[in-house]
Amino acid sequence: MDLTDDIIDWANSILIKAKVNDPTKDFCDGTVFMELIVLLMSDNETAVFGALEKFHENPSTMAYSLNNLRAVLKCLTEDRTFVDVTPLDLYRGKKQAVWQLLTVLRDKYSDTNSSEIEISGEDVKTQDKTDQLNSAADAEDNEGDATSSCLELPELEDQLAVLNINESVIILIKDGDPLCVDRQKLTKASPVFKRLIEELSFYEIEMDDFEADTVGVFLAILEEEKAEDFEENQFREIHKLSVVFEILWLQISCRSWLRGKIKRRMGNIEKLYVFEECLFILRKWEETDLMDMLITKIMPDDNTQFIMEYLKDLKRVDSIQIDLMLQIGGRKVESIEMFLKIILKYLENETKLEKNVKYLLQKFDLAMCFEELNELYTHVLDAIRNLRDITVEDLRFVVEISSKIMKVGYEIYQSQKDSGKTQSTVASLSDDYHDDPGDPSPLEYKSPCRTQ
Repeated sequence: MDLTDDIIDWANSILIKAKVNDPTKDFCDGTVFMELIVLLMSDNETAVFGALEKFHENPSTMAYSLNNLRAVLKCLTEDRTFVDVTPLDLYRGKKQAVWQLLTVLRDKYSDTNSSEIEISGEDVKTQDKTDQLNSAADAEDNEGDATSSCLELPELEDQLAVLNINESVIILIKDGDPLCVDRQKLTKASPVFKRLIEELSFYEIEMDDFEADTVGVFLAILEEEKAEDFEENQFREIHKLSVVFEILWLQISCRSWLRGKIKRRMGNIEKLYVFEECLFILRKWEETDLMDMLITKIMPDDNTQFIMEYLKDLKRVDSIQIDLMLQIGGRKVESIEMFLKIILKYLENETKLEKNVKYLLQKFDLAMCFEELNELYTHVLDAIRNLRDITVEDLRFVVEISSKIMKVGYEIYQSQKDSGKTQSTVASLSDDYHDDPGDPSPLEYKSPCRTQ
């Protein structure tokens, strides 16, 4: 349902400072709603003071805006008025949510102080209330206080008088003022919150290890009991929060959200995002199901560009990441050729042998390398041998892997000879592995290779 002009005109007729121009944006931080509440609910000072005590007049982050909207909804539902609206709905500017809340305000409080507000079509007529508000605005302007807000916080004594400390818990967030949250919602949602609040009597809980906006979304999700509205960059922390605070239904929802991403057709950017999230879960909790699902899904694709981009800097990855890339590449000649080219490209700008290069070379299927990629594999070993700062240990590694490839080549040669299928190209390989009498170094052996 679209927002109608009459309800917006009504709101603007009540407001003194703020004015509504774009309904999808002007209500998203709670300040306009709170101004309406302050002006309309003057006969319920306790509810207004209670809401204002938890209110941030100039919300600078999403977390504060959501906190404000929670205060607004709490204030409106104190008398059990049913409002099927969530803070996230309002923050995201969902028109139906804004329209519903404005309608509740108009229907419940438009007659406050004997004012009569008649709304019909394009005509919006306000009587006593409008005159009072205009007089208040004129008086404020005459005092020269153009920058002050109509949202005046009550005196501290009044705040303490109306605030039931047993109903709220203070959440300390990163780089900002604390958030005030209903303790019952926290204890109901999480056994960890329940232990902290009820058993250990915590009235303040630190959550400053997480981004403030993510904490705000997390608290809104607990309030709504559904995890549908969060951004990709918030998934990891929300999932982590669900594990830290032992909220099983939220863990399941987060995993389901990520599975939905895996099932879709992905380009390299989406593939990288999903891979990193699955990798984080694998490292953090040693759970492999999501990574297994991802690898099974993308293995049939052409992953050449994805793998080459991921491994272009071999120093920044570890053995787990290399093994996963090898799984994604599969046991194909084309895949091992790609990995050899990655190594060769990486060695162009290096002066010493990186441990990940050694690790990767040891993962290849040597028989496949010997038979299919002899020249390229030999080129890689030559490039390693010619590194400027190669160590004695690394030279031994080259000798060892050269010996292994020679042994594999000899076994292949013997097998083909016994079966009568010996080819001249295979037989000639034995000459490539003889030491040159004029060169005492055994490192002139030439080799080939392939992945496991």
